[in-house]
Amino acid sequence: MLLHAVPVPAQETGGKGEAQYGIKAGVNFAELWGTDALPESDRKVGYSLGAYAAFKVSKVLKLQPEMIWSLQGEQSQENGRYKISYINVPLMLKWTEGKFYTELGPQLGFLTLTTSKSVPDHLQLENVETIDFSVNAGLGYEWTEDWYIGIRYCQGLTPVVADRDLRNNVVYLGIAHRLF
Repeated sequence: MLLHAVPVPAQETGGKGEAQYGIKAGVNFAELWGTDALPESDRKVGYSLGAYAAFKVSKVLKLQPEMIWSLQGEQSQENGRYKISYINVPLMLKWTEGKFYTELGPQLGFLTLTTSKSVPDHLQLENVETIDFSVNAGLGYEWTEDWYIGIRYCQGLTPVVADRDLRNNVVYLGIAHRLF
């Protein structure tokens, strides 16, 4: 369904064609950024899994919609932790030069789960927003014909909770495998 939501010119498929499809997995280093973040917090280690489609726009540009489940949040030794997970839908513009690439694009995140553990009452998150809007920037390397490694930074632009100054901030390190 995601792939049909993005209008693109007629494309070839398969092999070295114009359209590529694959899977992704990675490790997230996430925190909530803002004046209402947990005091003395550390990045929470989470993970993400998903799929992508890449459509060739020109010799060096691709449009790459993705759908990724991502475990994010924040943790603090003294003040507990938040686990917040999303189905993230980034739309990346990917520029390639040889085996290297850079990418930039917006992302919509749809809340799937939120929990807190050992967080003091005055720091509890209530009424977490169901949609998160972010911007992503990253770079990576194609180490074989069908395998890629990359790093991506994601900065939330909208508050996680309407009346609090908290935004998602995630560094993602991952691999991708082109299936066809």
